[in-house]
Amino acid sequence: MTPQASSSPVQSRLFAAGEWTVVLGLTATVAWTTLCLGGYMAKTMVVTSWAVFGLTVLGGVLWVLGRRSEPRTFNRAVLLPVPFLLYALASVLWLAPAKWLAWREWLLWFQMWLVFALALHFGRSRRSTWVIVGTFVLLGLAGVGMAAYQRFSNPQWIMLGRTQAIYLRGRSSGMFGIPNSFAGLLELMIPLCLALVFSRATRAGVKVFCGWLVAVFVFALVLTGSRGGWLGLGLALMVWPLLTGREWRRKIVGVGAVLLVATLGFWALYHFSENERGRIQPFLEGRFETTRPLIWKAGWQIWQDHPWLGSGAASYNVLFDQYRPRGFLDEPHWTHNDYLNTLSDYGLAGFALWGGAGAGLLGLGWVAVKRARRESQATRELTALWRWRLGLLLGLLAFAFHMAVDFHTKMPALAFLAAIMTALLLREEPGLIHPVSPTMARAVGLMLVVVPLMLAWRVATPLYRAEALRFDSRMAIDRYAKTRQGNLSDIITVAKADFMRAVRIDPTNGQAWSDLSYATAQTWQAGRGDLATLERYAELAADEALRLSPVSAEFWVRKGVSLDIQRGRPETESCFRRAIELAPNSPAWWYHYAYHLQAFPGRKQEAMRAVETCLALDRYYAQGDALHQQLVTRP
Repeated sequence: MTPQASSSPVQSRLFAAGEWTVVLGLTATVAWTTLCLGGYMAKTMVVTSWAVFGLTVLGGVLWVLGRRSEPRTFNRAVLLPVPFLLYALASVLWLAPAKWLAWREWLLWFQMWLVFALALHFGRSRRSTWVIVGTFVLLGLAGVGMAAYQRFSNPQWIMLGRTQAIYLRGRSSGMFGIPNSFAGLLELMIPLCLALVFSRATRAGVKVFCGWLVAVFVFALVLTGSRGGWLGLGLALMVWPLLTGREWRRKIVGVGAVLLVATLGFWALYHFSENERGRIQPFLEGRFETTRPLIWKAGWQIWQDHPWLGSGAASYNVLFDQYRPRGFLDEPHWTHNDYLNTLSDYGLAGFALWGGAGAGLLGLGWVAVKRARRESQATRELTALWRWRLGLLLGLLAFAFHMAVDFHTKMPALAFLAAIMTALLLREEPGLIHPVSPTMARAVGLMLVVVPLMLAWRVATPLYRAEALRFDSRMAIDRYAKTRQGNLSDIITVAKADFMRAVRIDPTNGQAWSDLSYATAQTWQAGRGDLATLERYAELAADEALRLSPVSAEFWVRKGVSLDIQRGRPETESCFRRAIELAPNSPAWWYHYAYHLQAFPGRKQEAMRAVETCLALDRYYAQGDALHQQLVTRP
């Protein structure tokens, strides 16, 4: 996609301007996404998706026009993720139990691949490379400043005016909402800086600067309190001497040196930092992570029930209630293990394609390191050094190790950053460059123009816009339920209007339909609207949610509540019973079932058993406790 010469100076200048637009647009997009909580929120992805698709369209135009004096070429590494993308798309269309979630996940996979393709083929000049690298460094330094502010000044501050969750305070998350995600950004860059520090070809001034970067990035990594980030980086640095040592004695000594430095670092943290002591002490006492094994077990059980093709794209959280361990009350979106999450959602077939693509790219990266080392010559250009490539590879390895205990590929910013680093590692490999015929070039270029525009207009924009409306309004209702601050009637009125807009924008969003049913029922409780109209509207919204995903216990409860308002509907109880069949260990749904039963004078004992089950699952469930007291005092 980057022709090397031109028979037309005007065309050459236009191509160069277009290429710089791609490079600057790509770095700006990655920076924007990273600074907006890593792209976690749908309203961020409205902008990000249009930027990625728009840059791809520009790349397609450049690919079609090109510089006509030489054949176009492409890097064959771009083909490795394609089989998984096609398999994942099939999973979205035919297996996913919640297609609105599946499309969102697939769009992230696809955008990650597009970013990889753009960075692989455009901006390969020295200046363009330094623009990309400089953006990485500036993002890292901005994150360090934010991390220090969060630790030493305002522990509850995070980006976009939001407040940090209580259980994460005391740990720095930088521009992300999650400390482990910020650790993912840092562990991509620290090995590269270290590799340049230990390169003989690096100039003294550059060594000093890279050494300073290592110091501040490691400082920020400590502030994250991310044990997965610490271990991921440590394992990658232990691989370093194994990859580069000339003989086994040097390899072993190198691994021992890394272990010694890591041990001294942990000793210093344990004795001089109260926060980090709290993160290390449980391991010294043999008290390891308790939450992750529970959600890993659920993921493993889902995979065992769907071993070959998986349970469907983005299905883990949808099906989790069926496998929820007793007493586990958190709501995990993912398994906190990218490998297990992929295995659970896509089965052995999908995991083989996904893992094969990742392993293949890392393998090609190691080939690139060895070739650069073998062919290395005296040079003053950092990006031509073999240790530059080694640093990129080690950063990706640290990222990959950390993925075993986190969900880096579900965070758009981290996915894009890893894709760009992989592209920087592989884009100069002569063995991967392959010529393309003019006819094929035009066909591919046309596809790169048409497909992204169609996806952006017909799929991505409505999906992200609707989810952004739904998410903010549902959070407002949930905040009121916890704090009782504000006016319920006003909150519900605004939320219901947003939910109605959301389902008009994206009628396939089952959660938006469910929330609309919920808000409609709350409208009646707030004393607004005609009862007969509201009850029917709530039922229709719940029916639409169930049509889109009949395996959601929440959607069945929304249907039951809408029927409960109407009184006398014989199918009401079956909705609540279906909900607790799908989520037998969720206290909220047992409470709703008990609330339904308590309305019948002759079923007090059944209601009591249901509410007692609710409280056995969560003894602090306030609504359940209030209902229990009401039943106890009722004659």
